[in-house]
Amino acid sequence: MGLNQILPENEFIAKMLDERSQMLITKPHLIYPWWRRPCKVKVLLLTDSALNFGTGDFGLSTFVATLANDGRTYVDFEITIAHRSAFVGNPGVTVHRSIPEFNFTNASHFTQTMYDQIWFFGYNASGALSDLELVAISTFMNGGGGVFATGDHGEVGKALCGNITRVRKMRKWDNTAGDVGMLDPQRNDTNRPGPDGTSQFEDQSDDIPQDIKLKLYSSHVGGFWSETYPHPIMCSPLGRITVLPDHPHEGQCVEPASLAGNYEKDGTPEFPAGIAPEIIATSSVLAGGESFFGPTGFKQVVQHHTFGAICAYDGHRANIGRVVTDATWHHFVNVNLVGETSNSGIGFLGSASGQAHLAQIKHYYINIAVWISRKSNHSCFNSRFIWQLVFQHRVLEATMNNPDIKFNRISLSLLYSIGTHALDVLGKKAGHCRKLKLVLDSVYPLVPEFSLRIDPWINTKGADPNPPIPWINLNPIIAIAFAGGLLAMRDKFGFQNENADKISDTDIHSVFQSGVKQGIEVASKEFSADLKKYSTIK
Repeated sequence: MGLNQILPENEFIAKMLDERSQMLITKPHLIYPWWRRPCKVKVLLLTDSALNFGTGDFGLSTFVATLANDGRTYVDFEITIAHRSAFVGNPGVTVHRSIPEFNFTNASHFTQTMYDQIWFFGYNASGALSDLELVAISTFMNGGGGVFATGDHGEVGKALCGNITRVRKMRKWDNTAGDVGMLDPQRNDTNRPGPDGTSQFEDQSDDIPQDIKLKLYSSHVGGFWSETYPHPIMCSPLGRITVLPDHPHEGQCVEPASLAGNYEKDGTPEFPAGIAPEIIATSSVLAGGESFFGPTGFKQVVQHHTFGAICAYDGHRANIGRVVTDATWHHFVNVNLVGETSNSGIGFLGSASGQAHLAQIKHYYINIAVWISRKSNHSCFNSRFIWQLVFQHRVLEATMNNPDIKFNRISLSLLYSIGTHALDVLGKKAGHCRKLKLVLDSVYPLVPEFSLRIDPWINTKGADPNPPIPWINLNPIIAIAFAGGLLAMRDKFGFQNENADKISDTDIHSVFQSGVKQGIEVASKEFSADLKKYSTIK
């Protein structure tokens, strides 16, 4: 007697679906022969004092769960949680390791190859890291490791973060200027009035976020002329990330006054190659917000102003690690995401609009983790995107009547259709910023000057008094080149490859690059021919 005759139909279907889900986790290659494992990124999350990784108000469990359960097929975060004291907290999700009494000089806690990135959530104002620890962190960063760091108002977080190279100049770690306090009219109060229309301390725990303003970037060539993008950290498949949790007294991110000088702990350049950190998002304080009494005292009516919410440093351009700072860890802790436990709050989960806001915020978390990953991690990410376009999303089969037709027999219009469809799929799955970055990384080795001119995030030339006229739209050339890369992947690896995990990222990039080159050559030849036609116009 078959299993389906013993179990009721619905129970049988549920059992089969559950078994299939488990197989996707443990043996995905049995379902998908082309399956390649996600790129592993080793993440250290470190905090101190009253912060921990548990489920309480000042716990980071919602954030940790976001990293652990994101489910993106190109990246798998191996999470280690650590605390400077004994209480690490339990986030309620599986983590790789939990380390109490963490110290960077303890070889069982930290080595230069143990992690790809470190997140610092600082609370203590005193008890700074030792010089030996700071040198270990600097060496890690100069070796390509990524860093995220945040505190809160005033000196909150200074002990853990305030002396780290680059980090110390990308955020205010004390209130010496009198502008990141808790009670005065100049404080960074981003609270938005709650459903009752009045301001109160608890509004930080409702489903109404603060709006943020993004720095936008644009290219200066051809079809990219009028396109603008936020920083990749603020770009998602849902569109631009325009909200963050609110809080009555945030810290503040800043751009360094000077890029000169060395880090005195080890003598290394603090900002090599003249690469500058930049504010990529700003928060605003509403004018005339009501005064109220909170747990920390009487808060005066605030004055309108804006301040830096997020600062990013692209160390990859100088062959070192990337850095991100945030105005406050209240953008990450449970009390600002799922509400106060004492009030049975559910925060952003309390409404459909709140859940939509939380979805954006979670993309912000993942984007940071992806962006500050090592350059080698990013190479792995790109190989997964390329592989998935061919074997998971089946863009060739979706655009060709005969998916096996040879490259030299495919019309230019079909190549354009393949590339356009592939880039559209990539934009919807990974976001338009990541789509453009993959294009730039693919084209750069072949035509570096062209790539530099269309890359909106590294244009350092400033405003051109005589900008080039956008006579042509370069998107078709990009699409055809991309199609060439995918066809080269098909020709090399076929449609059903049972040894997918044995193929190196280097081989994937090499094969894809060869196809991109062929696509550029074909497109350029046709483009030159068309230009000659226009040159005959009198």
